[in-house]
Amino acid sequence: MKFFRFLFISLALLGASSLIAQDDFRRLSPSDAEKVLSEFRAYRMAGDFCMKFEITHYLRKSDETESCAGTLYGTWEKNVPVLRIELEQGDVKKSFLLRGGTAPELWTLDAENRPVRMDKSSTDPFFEHLIFTPFELQTPFVYWEDAVYERTKRFRGRPVHFFKMTPPEAFRAENPEIAYVRIGFDRVYNALVSAEIFGTDGKLKKTFSLSRVQKVQEQYTIRELELRDDTTRDKDEFVVVAAALNLRLPRTIFSPENLSEPAPYVPASLFEQL
Repeated sequence: MKFFRFLFISLALLGASSLIAQDDFRRLSPSDAEKVLSEFRAYRMAGDFCMKFEITHYLRKSDETESCAGTLYGTWEKNVPVLRIELEQGDVKKSFLLRGGTAPELWTLDAENRPVRMDKSSTDPFFEHLIFTPFELQTPFVYWEDAVYERTKRFRGRPVHFFKMTPPEAFRAENPEIAYVRIGFDRVYNALVSAEIFGTDGKLKKTFSLSRVQKVQEQYTIRELELRDDTTRDKDEFVVVAAALNLRLPRTIFSPENLSEPAPYVPASLFEQL
């Protein structure tokens, strides 16, 4: 979750209160920048997790909205986040399996309910009219090797490190519209709080931000994310409505060959309503 950071990735502790010394805003040395980025990439939550969420699309110039509901199952394999996502919009249901890290994978089901790898579709919205795509939840940009530390500055009152992440050639070949991503993560809690996606024209295309966190079962986790289309100024809000943490989910549900099988049942008693 840290986007969570992972998304989940990010699941971190942004909202916790603490005393912040002025020294926390100092510029990092090259060695310190390398160290904090390495620690950020290695972050993981305790145990597996399951979250129920809603995504609502808001038009800047209209009161009309589009929405979908979903359930997110998450784990880590060697500190690499793996997410299974079950989405519903009306009568339409979709399943996705996302692997992050330096070799991200995107799996979904074809028309015959067979698992199919769709890495080239990672920047396609989950549903028409939504802005959110698998790319924002995989957060592969966190692991791109071409990472340049830019600055540490105050962001919503907290010290945040900003890095410019440039994609590898293979990604650029399939996604020529993305030039780089500027990420910002909390200095104290290693939580991804901001990600700005820039196009080859140098213009900001999308802005992802962690809006709210909440303490659940002794861990801070995501409560609300926002993704804005900076061209249209439309936005999506990703709101977690219930979360169950510190789980031990079956490893088989995170295998592509089992994506067509029903997701595991998580008892209602394990969820905390947010």
